[in-house]
Amino acid sequence: MHFDSIIRSFLRNPATIEGKSVDLKSGQIFHGKLGKLFAGQYAEIWIGSQKLMAKIEAPLISGKGYWFQVSNRTGEITLKVLDKEHKPVINNTQASPSPHLLGLRDTKLHRKFTEFLIDEQLSLTKDEIHKGARFLTAVDDSELAMQALKTMSKRQLPFTENIFKSLYAVLKESVPLSTSISQLRNLLIAEGTISETGKSLLSLLKEWEMTAKQLDQLGNTTSTQEVLLAKIKQSVAKLGLNYETQLFNNQVDKETINTLFKPLVVRLIQENSPLMNSSIQEAAENLLLRMNGQQLLSISHNNIQTHLYEIPIPLGSDLKNLTIQWTGRKTENGKFDMDYCHIIFYLDLEHLKATIVDMQVQNRIVNLLIINEWPEIKEQADSIIPILQAGFAELNYSLSGVHFKTPDDENRQVRKNPYSNGSSFDTGVDIRI
Repeated sequence: MHFDSIIRSFLRNPATIEGKSVDLKSGQIFHGKLGKLFAGQYAEIWIGSQKLMAKIEAPLISGKGYWFQVSNRTGEITLKVLDKEHKPVINNTQASPSPHLLGLRDTKLHRKFTEFLIDEQLSLTKDEIHKGARFLTAVDDSELAMQALKTMSKRQLPFTENIFKSLYAVLKESVPLSTSISQLRNLLIAEGTISETGKSLLSLLKEWEMTAKQLDQLGNTTSTQEVLLAKIKQSVAKLGLNYETQLFNNQVDKETINTLFKPLVVRLIQENSPLMNSSIQEAAENLLLRMNGQQLLSISHNNIQTHLYEIPIPLGSDLKNLTIQWTGRKTENGKFDMDYCHIIFYLDLEHLKATIVDMQVQNRIVNLLIINEWPEIKEQADSIIPILQAGFAELNYSLSGVHFKTPDDENRQVRKNPYSNGSSFDTGVDIRI
C-alpha cells in the first residue's frame, strides 16, 4: 500500500473535500450555465448542481454556458461575462474552451487547466487562476497538481506556493513517511560532519530505533500492551506534528520544542549550511512539506471532523507506518466524541499482509468489517473474537459483530498503502492483531 493511494481515495470522496454551498466573492471567475431569465436582468445560474440567482450585465442565451466574473457583492450578486462578444462556451465534447478568456496563453496545459475548472465547478479570482497556472508549470504531474489546487479552492486555503507544495507533496509521494525519515537518517549518517541540529535529529531517530527493538521483545500480555501503548504515545508526541499550535497556546515550552522531530527538521532547513549536502536539504524539505500537507487535509464541516495522518511509530526493528483516518464529531468541551465515530484501519501485517478493518461506533456499540484476501481468516479469528469482546468491554464498548469479506476492485486499489487508522490513542490500537 502507498499513502498517496489513500490520499487520492480520500480526496475523491466529496464529503472530505467539499466546502460550503456556493459562496462567491467579488472578483471570482467561474463557469456556469444560464437557466431561466427574469425581468430586470436577473437570471438563474447553475454551477454544476447548485443554483444561484444573480443580476447579469449582458443579454445571454438561456441553457448555454459562459465564463462569469463576480463584479459586485454588496447585497446582490452581479455578474459580467468575460467574453466581450458574449459567446457561449462550446461544450467540452466539441472543442476545448479557450484559456485566453482567463488571461492565460493558449497552451495544451492551460486548455487542460481550463477544462478542469469547468468540470470541477471551481470559482477562483484571476490572481488565483494565474498562480495556479504557474504552479502547474513548475511540477511534473499536472493531474496531481490540479487535485491540489482543487483542495485549496474547496477548503478556501490561501493560494500560496508553500500550501500548494505541501498538498502536492502529500499527493505525489509514493513511499511511506517512515521510509522518508529513514532516508534522511541514512543521509545524515553518511554525511559524517553535521551540525548540532543534525546530531539532535540523529539522536532522536536512534532513540526511536532502540524503542522499536525494546517493543519487539515485549510479550502480548495486558501489562506489556500497556507499556507498548505508552511507548507509542511518547514516540508520537516526539514527532511534534502540531508543535506550532502547541507553542501558540503555550502548551509546550521552547526547551521541549528543541527535542521534537518536526521543529528540528525546520531548523535543519533554516540553517541551510553551505557545508550541508544538497540531498539532505532536499530530503528535509520534502519531509516538512509532507507533514504540513497532512495537517491541511484535516477538515471540519457541519460539526463533523475528518482527520487523516500518516504517523511513523517504532515497531519491529524499525519505524512502521500508522495512518489514522478518523471521522466523527466534537463534544461541547472541544474533545472528540468517542461514542459516535467511524474509523478505518489499513494494515500491512507480517502474516496476513494487506488488511482493512472498518470500524463503526454508534452509541459505544462497535461493528467491525475485516477485509482480507486470506480465505482462512474467519476460521482463525473465531477463537480470538471473545478476547476482542472482552477488550472492548474493558473500555466500556460493546462489540456487536465481526464480519469478513474479500476485497473488491476498489479496495484493492486503496490497499496499495500500509496504514492503520484509529479514533484516538487514548482508546488504544492493538498493533499485534
